Amino acid sequence: MISKVLSINQIETLKKWLQTEEIKNQTKHSLSVFVQIFSARSDPQWLTEIESAIRVVAPLAVIVGSSTMGEIGEGRLLTNTSVISFVFFKKTLVQGFFVDIKNPDEAVVGKSFSEEIESRCQKIGGVLLLATSSSIDASNFLKGFSAGRRGTYPVFGAGAGVYEGEQKPIVSLNHQFSSNGVVAVVFMGDDIDIVVHTYLGWEPLSKELTLTETNGLWLKTIDDQPAFEVYHRYLNIQDDEDFFLNVLEFPLLVERNGIVYAKTPIEVKNRHAIKFIADIQQGESARIGYGNPARIIKNARAIQDRVQAFNPEGIFIYSCTCRRFLLQNEVELETKDFQTIAPTAGFYTNGEIYSHEETVMLLNATMVAVSMKEGAGKAHEEVLEKGLVEPITGKPLIWRDNRMISRLVNFIGKVTAGGVRKASENGLEKSIDEPTMVDPFNRQNNRIISQLVNFIKVVTEELEVANQEATRLAERDYLTQVYNRLKGHEFLQNEMVRCNRYDLECAIIMIDVDFFKKANDTYGHNIGDAVLIQLVEILTQEIREVDVLSRWGGEEFLVIMPLIDEEGAKNAAERLRAVVERTLFTQGLRQTASFGVATYKKGESAEAFIDRADKALYEAKQKGRNCVVSK
Repeated sequence: MISKVLSINQIETLKKWLQTEEIKNQTKHSLSVFVQIFSARSDPQWLTEIESAIRVVAPLAVIVGSSTMGEIGEGRLLTNTSVISFVFFKKTLVQGFFVDIKNPDEAVVGKSFSEEIESRCQKIGGVLLLATSSSIDASNFLKGFSAGRRGTYPVFGAGAGVYEGEQKPIVSLNHQFSSNGVVAVVFMGDDIDIVVHTYLGWEPLSKELTLTETNGLWLKTIDDQPAFEVYHRYLNIQDDEDFFLNVLEFPLLVERNGIVYAKTPIEVKNRHAIKFIADIQQGESARIGYGNPARIIKNARAIQDRVQAFNPEGIFIYSCTCRRFLLQNEVELETKDFQTIAPTAGFYTNGEIYSHEETVMLLNATMVAVSMKEGAGKAHEEVLEKGLVEPITGKPLIWRDNRMISRLVNFIGKVTAGGVRKASENGLEKSIDEPTMVDPFNRQNNRIISQLVNFIKVVTEELEVANQEATRLAERDYLTQVYNRLKGHEFLQNEMVRCNRYDLECAIIMIDVDFFKKANDTYGHNIGDAVLIQLVEILTQEIREVDVLSRWGGEEFLVIMPLIDEEGAKNAAERLRAVVERTLFTQGLRQTASFGVATYKKGESAEAFIDRADKALYEAKQKGRNCVVSK
């Protein structure tokens, strides 16, 4: 396997390069030739010119193309150009598949597509997918694709992008073009070896949020507020033509099966709903995320070490364009060292495709690095000629640091409003007033961003700890640390709703400490408090894990018992009574308690339910205390 990479702006450059003896010989002695075109121009005519020039030398080559949001050649960011990757395989067969999606159910198309690949290809070593992810529901397509495949070979690739919003992304295969489709390339043989790595580098910025209403790829509300308004409040992002560009650095982070995924917004509708490229699910928790440059570069180094150990003969990089937005001129710190390992080409994407075991998924905000070799691999050759096209930086994809910093500052103001405002102001002054501070990125803007996001992370963690403590204090009895009456009443109402909905049973036990006032008057309130604390410890140990204990008031306690009938509740109460009776309390005191049991009757109110337990308790008192009565 030999990899070559070329960057062109004019077709004559390609034609001249193709006529070299080296390229002619490589083509002649290769079993398969595979070509990828990563083009800034979303133009079928331009891609056709490139493909036609290649077919003069390699008529049987499998040639795919994708429009981009930035090209990668020799690990460098190249813009407004076309990067062409050539792979000459000695032992590997390559076959292309193309689908222009017209069926609105992308999952059905995806399943049929993968089944066709499985039926027509043998010894599959990996599959490349290129999709127009902004014009189809690529997540749904990949769900179907996952369902249709039998193997666990790696699947990788990306969503095509465009530089300007009015352009349409395109993918192509062998003179076939689509702005609404998917291209697949299958690598087959015993010697092909493909390893795929991916990493995120984004971290939580906001508090935990709930996605309360969704419709397909549209997120309507977050915490029952219009989804756009949440982004506007925290980051001061506007509903205008630059929404996509301004929101790119701040995806939603969701965790599924222990893996964190980023979901990047792409469109807003009437200052309300936000559309995403990848799937979102109603009811799941999420946080607004930010990219941590330090973590991104550190992860890149770790991946490069693994790739180097693999000893590949070619590397393909599919990196989300939001990484380019975040890192700006430092983006090459993430990609350039791959070229020191093997010839490296790729592009900045509109979503990344990655497989984990049987599941193929569409990711956002990640970088996917694909390492490929035949057999044991070998040391790579230098592939880009000296003096190739220098990076041409063009709007609107650069110099966005200051606007991002201002949004981060606005976010800090929102999350720290109130109790920690002074700390916030001091933190910002320190971050901004020390521009000469040494940093690992060799650029001031990214240093400031790193400091700001770290500050935000710390403040957010502090606020979450404070909120958790406030919630605990609001729900717990100060003395005994069991739930208080308000929270106990909430648990009871929820259990009654569950019983009504699913035709279940539940019961409550009202407990009152016998002659507690006498113990207080005789031994003092400190001893009385100690008795209550010890009583709670006993009750907590004896009740089931599903039961809920709350302090109802004074020396009264309520136990809520799901999934239990009257006989079971009475037996439980009698067991509790006996344990209390034989316990030696603080200072050698003996103490008993009375118990009133009530079983829930469908449709009755919480007040009526509690009143029956209270009456049973009163009857137990009248019977001489230290007994159980059921109503």
